[in-house]
Amino acid sequence: MNYLAFIFVIILSASCASVPKNTHSVSERIATGPGAEDLFIDTISCEHPRLLVSCADRRAKDSIPHGDIYAIDLDKDSLTSYLLIRTNEPDSLFFHPHGFDLIRQNGKVYLFVVSHNDKKNEHYIYKYEVKATSLKFVAAYQNPLLSSPNSVAALKNGGFYTTIDQGKRGNQIPLLFKAKTGSILFCNEQGSWAKVANKLAYPNGLYITEKERYLYAATSRQQSIFKYNIKTDGNLINREKVTKLVGGDNIRLGENKELLIPGHPNVLKFMAHSNDSTKLSPSVVYSLNTTNGIKEVVYANDGKQISAPTTSVSYKGYLYIGQVFQSYVLRVKRKNKVTENNTSE
Repeated sequence: MNYLAFIFVIILSASCASVPKNTHSVSERIATGPGAEDLFIDTISCEHPRLLVSCADRRAKDSIPHGDIYAIDLDKDSLTSYLLIRTNEPDSLFFHPHGFDLIRQNGKVYLFVVSHNDKKNEHYIYKYEVKATSLKFVAAYQNPLLSSPNSVAALKNGGFYTTIDQGKRGNQIPLLFKAKTGSILFCNEQGSWAKVANKLAYPNGLYITEKERYLYAATSRQQSIFKYNIKTDGNLINREKVTKLVGGDNIRLGENKELLIPGHPNVLKFMAHSNDSTKLSPSVVYSLNTTNGIKEVVYANDGKQISAPTTSVSYKGYLYIGQVFQSYVLRVKRKNKVTENNTSE
């Protein structure tokens, strides 16, 4: 092994964490489009609760990648996904979804979606009005600051936050060295943009509390969950490290009012899985109590059930888990949690 390769392995190995023992022997796969990356429990746009799923083929190399938004009705005996038809879009619109957020604003329900056109190096936040079987295009937001958006979180009275996971999309070197080139942007209802947090190492998932006083952010390479105070003008202040969490991805509120946060504990295996679906990447889902700061493992697997987990939501005693590359959402029955040491570095 040459010296450069040796240093490369040392850097990556330092980012790996021990993986808890498998927690579930029984699981169910719900087929979706490829790359079921982001999930959201929708109880506000239709009569019956359903799961929304953001899907995009992230392994498409030779063809133009595309994606779709799927839905899964949660109270039916047979869980199957169906496509939400997108309408009213401009002919030139390119849809390759990543993170998304669902919110009610002024009596209507909207879906905010991060979308990438990597070949043209163009990135957008799209806004759709959510119907029972369709999504009606409303607006597209773009700005030079939007260099590598990842997740989005919207406010009830208008405006949204988005994470910029790195200074230049697709640049692997800063990621290896945990460079703090990431940031959080805020776009208000009038379309004015501002950088409201910076010096973050691959900021990923976002969560805004119910009364919109606080914003939580996961940083995959900083291995931390941060909490900010939200000011009335959208600015963020008083950053606080809530807990250490290796490889944290999207953040969702669970049915027990805890935060559910999947993690990627082994960077080497994650990178191998990104190139080859047969190479497994271990999965962990954490539950974080925001009142006392206790972090617990609610799901763990060596990668055979699901690899590279991204989002977890809960409904009627079940966990639903999304992933970066494969074409299904995993469902498992919730079990007793395993408490982890919650130490800050």
